Amino acid sequence: MSGHVPVEAFRSRIESIAGGIGIVMPSRRSIVLTAFIGLWLAIWLFSVVSMIAPGATGVKVAHGGPPPQPFFVLWFLGAAFALVMFFWTLAGNERVTIDTDTFALRRDVFGVGLTRRYALASVRALRVVDDPSIGSAFGFGRGDPFGLRSGSLAFDYGAKTIRFGSGVDAAEARHILSRVLAAKPALASST
Repeated sequence: MSGHVPVEAFRSRIESIAGGIGIVMPSRRSIVLTAFIGLWLAIWLFSVVSMIAPGATGVKVAHGGPPPQPFFVLWFLGAAFALVMFFWTLAGNERVTIDTDTFALRRDVFGVGLTRRYALASVRALRVVDDPSIGSAFGFGRGDPFGLRSGSLAFDYGAKTIRFGSGVDAAEARHILSRVLAAKPALASST
């Protein structure tokens, strides 16, 4: 036994696809945030059951009836957001597909998600960037605890910078970048 710290394996998967490259990266994982959202959802569920069927939980309701319906709409929208973020931090993925004319970035959970497609000819300066939220408490460094607007990789698209790769650190991002640039060297260009 050597007593050395074990070498971390890459968390992303990179594969060649027809005309390009595909990458699957995990979302940013936070045990504390996931546990907090899970606890919040459990309390939320108990509260809803208590309001709808007071006898089911054994909680006595002090007022005459359930809250007005607009309250329930907002209540359920908040819970839906929390549920999506719970699963995102638990099992979300960022999928990047670069082919002959498209740079596609998909964020999904269990295969359900949103894909944004960028014209490959307009993608400039693919690079590794510092992600200030990685070292901050719970990822709040840039107001992005779920890693949906930040990441260790970025490219310029017109006058906007697109960031992704929130679940990988700088070393893995450099590995991903080298593999992408080997397949698509024009992405390194800033002009």
